[in-house]
Amino acid sequence: MNKVLLGDVAEEVRENYKETDGNPAVVGLEHLIPGEIRLKEWSEDTNTTFTKAFHKGQVLFGRRRAYLKKAAVAPVDGICSGDITVISAKQDKILPELLPFVIQNDDFFDFAVGKSAGSLSPRVKWSRLKEYEFNLPSLPQQRKLAKLLWSFVDAKEAYEDLIHQTDELAKSQFTGNVTGGAA
Repeated sequence: MNKVLLGDVAEEVRENYKETDGNPAVVGLEHLIPGEIRLKEWSEDTNTTFTKAFHKGQVLFGRRRAYLKKAAVAPVDGICSGDITVISAKQDKILPELLPFVIQNDDFFDFAVGKSAGSLSPRVKWSRLKEYEFNLPSLPQQRKLAKLLWSFVDAKEAYEDLIHQTDELAKSQFTGNVTGGAA
């Protein structure tokens, strides 16, 4: 494994949205859920002032109040708040599938909090984030690691879905019994 700086393997994307791109997904800080590596919700509000574009597979990092630990990989193209840093992998250096795990970890968030400036609403700049140092395995090892990590995420999400379905089934049984008993 080699020690690398985030800025050596990833870059901040500063792309403006072009209105000809259609009706984009709109992502604000409220859509980034702490601890969730996949972005699962967004708005389709056409009355937004957001102009920062992002693309599927890029990482959206909540640079405001980094202690909230908000970062997720985008499943769609869209636009986002200026308080979100869009980060993209340099594909010859790090697999895009592994980058979200580099960003969504406690060491990175601790680093980001330590580099934040401001008291009421601290923010961290990419110029500071790119100094984050971490161990990076070779590309073949990255493939294995990314596959393993995403399988954990898939299993966790399947388990959460099963719990939700079980909860809904239990609620429907309870509601059905109350309604059925009143007749």
